[in-house]
Amino acid sequence: MSSRIDVRLYPSLSAGFIVSTPWLVLAGSALVIGLAGMPLLMWFCPVGVAGAIWQFRASGLLASAGSVIQLSIDDDRLFVRLRNGRQFQANASTESRLFGNLALLKLALHDSTLKPPMVVIIALSPRSGAPRNSEPEAFRQLRVWLRLSGPVYTGPNKQNDR
Repeated sequence: MSSRIDVRLYPSLSAGFIVSTPWLVLAGSALVIGLAGMPLLMWFCPVGVAGAIWQFRASGLLASAGSVIQLSIDDDRLFVRLRNGRQFQANASTESRLFGNLALLKLALHDSTLKPPMVVIIALSPRSGAPRNSEPEAFRQLRVWLRLSGPVYTGPNKQNDR
């Protein structure tokens, strides 16, 4: 049995920019290619901008009802709390990435058809003055748990490994 870990997420412009980058690249690429001679591709510009705005609001500003605002570990199980107040048990997908001060988590919720947006956790030390959206110590504990003992979600019809 492990001790409880709570990671509270706060709205962050930096997290929003990180998750909206792929959508902005789509919009920019469509614009450049469209101006270079394929004007039909410019129809993807509004799609890219809309996707960037949605992702920025959902994962950066945590303004969507399905935004993850807290990650908790209790009895070696990962739980997420959404902005709408609902709580679910979850697993981190194999698509998730962990770095020293940054985590990009793609979560799969148990007993739910909801698909929460990408969770971005930025936890730089307070001395650096850099933006963060969680407490560094809580993030460090979560990162260690995910690396060492967290079950990895491999899909609906596959077995969990580890």
